Amino acid sequence: MKYAVMNYVNDSAPMHFASAVNAPVTAIYCSTLPSFGFGPLSDRSFIVERQGELYCRPCGLHGKKACPEGHFRCALEIKEEQLIEML
Repeated sequence: MKYAVMNYVNDSAPMHFASAVNAPVTAIYCSTLPSFGFGPLSDRSFIVERQGELYCRPCGLHGKKACPEGHFRCALEIKEEQLIEML
């Protein structure tokens, strides 16, 4: 991870591993929020998430295995432009 050009991860242990070695990281947030205080800490880090409020987000502290609302808008409405900017 440390020598990667960029590490693409979700809000999970690999994000924290990358931060621990100051590896470049792009963290993608779906059902959780970076405002919980568990975002990437690397010098070169980016956060990608759906823009704007979503009534059901967050659906839990750690997210769920399946969308409780059945639409998964927190991920499906992430704009492609945000992801392209990170490349």
